[in-house]
Amino acid sequence: MKIGDQVPDILIDNIINNDKRSIRTSDYKDKLLVLDFWDIYCGTCIASMPKLDSLQGVFGDRIKLLSVTWQPEDMITKFFKTNRFLNERTPPVHRASVVDDRALRSYFRYETNPHLIWIYKGKVVAITGYDYMNGVNIQKLLDGQEVNWPLKNDSFDPMNPIMQLNGFSTEVMDSPFYGYSVLTGMSNLVSAVGGINFKQDTARNISRLALFNYDFSSAYQVLLQATKPQFSETEILKDATKMPYLNTHPARLVFEVKDLSRFRNDRQEDQADWNRKNLICYEMEKHGIVDKMVLAKSAVQDLNNRLGLYARYEKRKVKCLVFVKTDKPITDTLSQEGDGMSIPALVMMRLDYTQKFPPAINETGFTGILRMQPDDGTIAGLRKEIQRHGLDLIEAEREIEVLVISDAK
Repeated sequence: MKIGDQVPDILIDNIINNDKRSIRTSDYKDKLLVLDFWDIYCGTCIASMPKLDSLQGVFGDRIKLLSVTWQPEDMITKFFKTNRFLNERTPPVHRASVVDDRALRSYFRYETNPHLIWIYKGKVVAITGYDYMNGVNIQKLLDGQEVNWPLKNDSFDPMNPIMQLNGFSTEVMDSPFYGYSVLTGMSNLVSAVGGINFKQDTARNISRLALFNYDFSSAYQVLLQATKPQFSETEILKDATKMPYLNTHPARLVFEVKDLSRFRNDRQEDQADWNRKNLICYEMEKHGIVDKMVLAKSAVQDLNNRLGLYARYEKRKVKCLVFVKTDKPITDTLSQEGDGMSIPALVMMRLDYTQKFPPAINETGFTGILRMQPDDGTIAGLRKEIQRHGLDLIEAEREIEVLVISDAK
């Protein structure tokens, strides 16, 4: 179905975390119904669930924000029971969600999550990502105002070049001088395409790198991370300094710029408006089979020139949480295949990812797995559990690598 279509009376069943196991679209013929297609592999979807719960509470029975996934009920039930991010909310977030969905997807085709179908008074009025999910936009629809939001388009292929050689024959690509870069603003035709889209085309003898709908700092994060050697999980376990920090902790990101509003929405603008003004798409192509690390370095330099910035890694002294050895033996460990956690996993997932605490680093040299017992979620509770294993968690100043973005001189 497309925008403007009248939605038939569809039976929606297999709903969990809801007062009714099944509903019909006709139950919302005078209300706003938003279908939020998601799955457990979509980090953006999970991060947005507390916001969806909050909006549902604000607007009450005037709207229904219903999550929908193709994944089976047992998987989704377990996910809501065990996901720490959602269970640490107050109250815990257990979204009303359709599971084992086949019917709704047959009506509303999509390729990537998140994918939101807005249905008001029985008619499809918008198809978007999460950018337009806020109280202001919901109220517009409830007030009877028309909206003309850009369509989320899943037909976009991120591996196809942005540029077309208009009027040129392809033989120009054979020259060692061949190459270009393109910088544009946000594109509403692009779905959520995460990470670097990198391709070495041996048939055309071309290498290509592209990013879509990134803010400045996130673009620099993924590009600069790609300029570093990539290590396996085994190598990271052996040497914690090789741990990637792609999800940059606030203390690992330093801005030395006059206008911070270019980098983050501190002024609380409508997020969709801020995105339109500040998100970028970027593409670079070069002749020959070029290594990803080399191409990423060229892209960082190119973006510096185009944006009037200077982004780089530097060592700075920062207050940290430090995992350290003690004079006690390390106890209650598991094999690599066991059900436990490594110190790098604790650093990344338990501490840095939540962004509630100072950045964490590992100075233990321990490469094994700890059998972790539940704790109260505080640093004191985690420290007590770490001490049980013969290690310790202390607060201390350390010189760590940070991403610095400055205005160019």
